[in-house]
Amino acid sequence: MGIDKLGKFSDIHQNDSKNMDKNPRCFILFENSCKSKRTFENYKKTLDMFLKWSNKDYESFVLLSEFDKNEILQDYAIYFRKRCKSGNLSPNSIPNYFSGVFKFLKVNGCNYNEDSIKQLYPALMKLGGDKAITTEQIKRLILTCRYKRERALIHFCAATGARPEAITEIQFKHISKYQDGFLKIILYALDTHEMITFLHPETVKVLDEYLEWRKSRGEKITSESYLFSTNHLIPKKLSLNRIENIMDRVWKNSDVKREKIGNRYDLAMFTCFRKRFDTLLEFNPEVSSGAIQYLMDHTGYMSGKHYRRPKEEQIFNSYKSAVKNLMIDDMLRKNHEFEEKQKEFEKHETQKDTRIKELESRAERTEKLLIQLMKKLD
Repeated sequence: MGIDKLGKFSDIHQNDSKNMDKNPRCFILFENSCKSKRTFENYKKTLDMFLKWSNKDYESFVLLSEFDKNEILQDYAIYFRKRCKSGNLSPNSIPNYFSGVFKFLKVNGCNYNEDSIKQLYPALMKLGGDKAITTEQIKRLILTCRYKRERALIHFCAATGARPEAITEIQFKHISKYQDGFLKIILYALDTHEMITFLHPETVKVLDEYLEWRKSRGEKITSESYLFSTNHLIPKKLSLNRIENIMDRVWKNSDVKREKIGNRYDLAMFTCFRKRFDTLLEFNPEVSSGAIQYLMDHTGYMSGKHYRRPKEEQIFNSYKSAVKNLMIDDMLRKNHEFEEKQKEFEKHETQKDTRIKELESRAERTEKLLIQLMKKLD
């Protein structure tokens, strides 16, 4: 296939194949090397920023000698180092400004000394976003929610620790009923990263309320409908930016205080839910490390290189053992604990009854054998 026939994300958001003729080969290679539309947009943004600073375009930059490329990139790193020194920029963000540039150079087979550039990066500072949200803080977030969609989203994040990009892709065909009132959710469906997680009954109830509200507005929900959608007359999938805006509004309307460290908050918008989820699993002795890695959607563990990946039943049992701590409502948590104790009691009673019957049956057989033996002795 010729390069002029190639197209990827530009076709999606421009819908004009003629635009491809305007783009040089080096840019088309760069575009098609990106794995997703969002990655391409982020990389392009930083690449264009660099080219504007260096007064170059895509082709003229590629055609530079290796020495000239290194010199310009080193100067760019020094420029950012000065900005960090003046307090205008966080040193932790510097690698992001170079990621698109490096990607562009690599896909075009350009030689450059990446190590000499990275050595000019300023020293990293302590990052924000390192705290886990508490159950009490989640309650306060929920109290400020005006809409059922917002409440459902917060409960979903607290119950799964799922990444926002995974949440936006969930359709009803990826959801199925499971035992004991739980729901099974498929994340990243049909992707090499596909995985399952679960929702406990408290979150299921809140989601049901959100779905009933959607139906009351005349929406016909099908297997192709998205779990979280826009509130338009014809609902559409929520984009990642939209779901981030919804959560940002919830945080701003709440009285939960966050400390800003650099350009980040100590309680990161979505990550704080993941940290809570991870912490509650880590401190639960009934949850295996494999189940934690799986449910946390850790890329290295999900790569398929692990021989001891837990089975669905093991994942569910691990998740279920952590539910009492994952739940938000205190009364529902107490009810859940009572029901679990009741089930455990009934299980023991059943086992005890079974044991008694076995002993009675054994005694009856022993008695019969003794009678037969006595008869033979007579």
